[in-house]
Amino acid sequence: MKQSKAIIINKNPEALRTAAGSARISTQQGTAMEIYARSLGDAKDLNLMNKVLSSGHKSVIEHQTVNIAFNDVSVLVEQFVIECRLASFTVKSRRYVDFGAAGWVRPEGLTDGQLALYDATMAARFEDYRRLLELRVPKEDARFVLPYCLRSNFFMTVNARELISLICAMLYGRGKDFVEVAALGRQLKAQFDAMYPGVIDAEAARYPAYEPVPMPTGLDAGAAREGDAELIDAPRDAEDLLGLALEFTGRFAPKTFPDVRRENLRAMLTDARPRELEALSYTFRIRRVSLACVTHFTRHRMISLLVPPVVRGLADGDYVLPETVKAVPEAEAVYRRAFEDQSRAAREAVALGFSMEALSYFALSGHEIDLMLTMNAREIVHFMKLRTCRRAQWEIRGVAWRMLDALRESCPEIYGGIGPSCVYGRCPEGRMSCGKPYKSIWEE
Repeated sequence: MKQSKAIIINKNPEALRTAAGSARISTQQGTAMEIYARSLGDAKDLNLMNKVLSSGHKSVIEHQTVNIAFNDVSVLVEQFVIECRLASFTVKSRRYVDFGAAGWVRPEGLTDGQLALYDATMAARFEDYRRLLELRVPKEDARFVLPYCLRSNFFMTVNARELISLICAMLYGRGKDFVEVAALGRQLKAQFDAMYPGVIDAEAARYPAYEPVPMPTGLDAGAAREGDAELIDAPRDAEDLLGLALEFTGRFAPKTFPDVRRENLRAMLTDARPRELEALSYTFRIRRVSLACVTHFTRHRMISLLVPPVVRGLADGDYVLPETVKAVPEAEAVYRRAFEDQSRAAREAVALGFSMEALSYFALSGHEIDLMLTMNAREIVHFMKLRTCRRAQWEIRGVAWRMLDALRESCPEIYGGIGPSCVYGRCPEGRMSCGKPYKSIWEE
C-alpha cells in the first residue's frame, strides 16, 4: 500500500524577509518599506527570528504561509488536521466522487494475523460500498459504510505559527499515540526545519502537557438511530442583550427592541457587519450524528467544538440509516450487515491485540457520535444560511433545522426570521438552485 504523505508544495521565498521586517518594525525607525529593505532573507534574519520567537512574540512568523498537500492519508488524519481552525482546506468530496478504488491505509507494525483480519475487513466494506452504488444508492449515502482508514487527499494553506502548533500536536500532543499522525508530523517537521531550523524544537521544549481524552474500554453492536440537537445554554434575555448592543453601536434606530423586531432586525441580519449579534452566545449538545457529519461542523471555523475520539463511535456501535437505503430492501440488508460485520471484526481485532488508536481505522463513516459546540448568533446566521438549505446534505440539514427550532422556541423575536439564504431574498446557488425558496417572515 502507498505511504501517507504530507508535502509542503509551495512556500513564499520572500516570506522570511517579511517576517524579519515585522520583527524589526516595532523597535526601529523608518517606514515599512525602508525596514523591509534591511531584511535580506539570510542567516542574520533567521537568527533574529529565533530570538524574537524565543521571547514569545510569535505573531511575526504568521507572515510565512505554506501550502500543503496531504496525499493518500486516512480520513482519520483528515479529521485530525481540519480541526486546525486558523487554516484553509479543500477536501475531495465523498458526496460526489466515487471512492470505490481509493484504497485504505494500513497501520504500521501489524502481525501477519492482524494484517490478514484488517485487509479482509476493509476489502469487505469497500465491496459493500460498490454494491450499494450498483443498487443505485447515491454516493453521499453509500459512503457511510466506508471505514476511517479510507485514503483521503486534500490541500491545506496555513501560516507558520499555526503549522508549528499543528506539528507539535501531531508529535507531542493528542496525535502522538496515532502512528500515522505522528509519522506525518515528522515529515512536516523535517520540511519546516529546512526553512526555520530549530524553531519547532524550541517550541517543543515549551509545549504544555496534554491530558488525553479517555478511550472506550468496550465495544457494543449498536443499531440504527436518529440524531438530535439540544440547546443547553442561551442568554438569559437575548432580546434585551441584543437591544443593549444595538443601543451601544447606535447603528439601528429606534433603540428599543420591540421597534427593532421588523425593520431594524431585518436590516441587521442583512448587514455586511452585524457585530451586535456576536454579543449572543449559544451552546448545543448534538447527539448521534455520523462521523461524516462531524466534518460539516468542523468546517465552520468560528465555533468552539468538542469532538470525542473517533473510536468512540465504533465502540457505541450506533449508525445512521439513510432513507435511500431503506427504500431498497437489498440495499438495507447490505448496509445493516456492514455495520454488524464491522463490529464483529473490531472485537476480533481487540482479541488480536489492536490498540484503541489503531482500532479507530475500523470506525465507519456512518457510525454516530455526540458533539458539543458553542457559537455566537452571527455565526448561527451564517451556519443556517448554508445548512438549512435544501441543497445541503440531508443529515446536517436535519440537525440544523432542529437547532433552529430550539433557537426559535428560545427567542422567536430574533430567530423567527433566519434560515437558508433564500429567506433573505437571494439564492447563491445560481443554476444549481432547487427552485423552491422558503418563505420569509418578512413577507407575511
